[in-house]
Amino acid sequence: MLFVDEQGGHLLHSDSDSSHETLSTSGGDVPKLQRIRDPLHDLIIFTESDFDGLMWEALNSREFQRLRRIKQLGFSELVYPGATHTRLAHSAGVFHVARQLASLIATRIGKNDPDRANIALAAALVHDVGHGPFSHAFEDAMKQLGKGKEQKPKRHELWTADIVTGDTELGAILAKAGDGFRDNVAALLKNESPTDIYSAIVSSQFDADRLDYVRRDRLMTGAQHGGFDYPWLLANLEVDKIPLAIDGEHYAEAETLILGGKAFQAAESYVLGLFHMYFAVYFHKATRSAEKLLTALVCRVGELLDKGEVDKAGLPTNHPLVRFLQNQALNEYLALDDFVVWSSLHFMTEATDEVCKDISFRLLNRRLYKAIEIGDLFAGRDDAVARFKMRLRDAKANQVFKSNDVFEDQTNRTPYKLRGYDTSEAMAKIHIRKPDGNYEDLARRSEVVKALQSKSIYRVYVRDDAIGEKVRKLAEGL
Repeated sequence: MLFVDEQGGHLLHSDSDSSHETLSTSGGDVPKLQRIRDPLHDLIIFTESDFDGLMWEALNSREFQRLRRIKQLGFSELVYPGATHTRLAHSAGVFHVARQLASLIATRIGKNDPDRANIALAAALVHDVGHGPFSHAFEDAMKQLGKGKEQKPKRHELWTADIVTGDTELGAILAKAGDGFRDNVAALLKNESPTDIYSAIVSSQFDADRLDYVRRDRLMTGAQHGGFDYPWLLANLEVDKIPLAIDGEHYAEAETLILGGKAFQAAESYVLGLFHMYFAVYFHKATRSAEKLLTALVCRVGELLDKGEVDKAGLPTNHPLVRFLQNQALNEYLALDDFVVWSSLHFMTEATDEVCKDISFRLLNRRLYKAIEIGDLFAGRDDAVARFKMRLRDAKANQVFKSNDVFEDQTNRTPYKLRGYDTSEAMAKIHIRKPDGNYEDLARRSEVVKALQSKSIYRVYVRDDAIGEKVRKLAEGL
């Protein structure tokens, strides 16, 4: 992805760029039009307005540029070689989609609030700056290392809030927007459910994040799942008032986005497409195997550090990963990215610790653990799955398996969450217009969506065929 000036002749690639001479919105030079050539959206334009100039400056901050070194799909390129796109590209795309939604709201809402809209747009742009290397796999490792410890690991949303409000380059840029602006951006990002029509742009079942990543990930992986008619959905978006309730008692109304009836099939395709992408791409067994290996590796480095034996991992004491695991401070966190982890694997293949040595070699050379689909083996038999888990737990306790012989993987995905009309739930719904002019939750209006069931995965990843045979024997007779 290239950044070009208005004439399309100069690449913007470093802090020394001439582009920074035109980014200030607090006086001096006026921001100029900037454009990003994006594989999904084509041109993403930052206009000459003060706000867009500030967002362009935020995009060029050190903390945001770090997202160039964090891939959107982590290890998915081990399955889909084209999936090398970054969280920076995705974040710019989310900003673009959020601006489309905000523009529609501005033209169709009874009383537009530009200040709230700008907070939502800024949140859309920076929503991923708190991701660590390999995103969710690294977060899972920190959860495991944090068990039983006083200092609890942070979710990436909380890291994002710290970056936005902290003593960072990005934080200083957002502070130029006025008192309380960056605090409001951080508060919106920490909310798990929307509170008004503007926060629904950032967090709902039809938000700018999903509307970008489903289409972007489909494009970059080459997967044929996940397709839906985005232009038609956008063309049929409306604004209407919905009731709000507390404990089932309606107390007010609020404006939110509604899909016109003509977009009914497109809305179904959107829900189905997102659901299918999870099992075709995000939960792919090879991708998840690599994530389990990385989680185990980070955990092992943390264990060696706790024992005062981090030198056995093959890493120097001043390595960014070691420094972060020691104190988990913001500066150390921001020093981590995918490149740091990949480069550390070469050092750890020379480790004296056998676990670090083996896993590092496997990740570098794609020698992944093999998956055994226990959930499929006992399809519809939750009792058998539960008994298998007990057998596996006992086998581990009795040292039938050595450390890191076997990794368990359990996850699930709900295609669409049914919600009530409490404030946050009401805003998170996908409302569809009915022929009589009223509206209804898509899950109640669509027989297709209504019929969708939550889908679970339970796999066991094994180090080699001999371990796999032991695992299969545990499943016998269940």
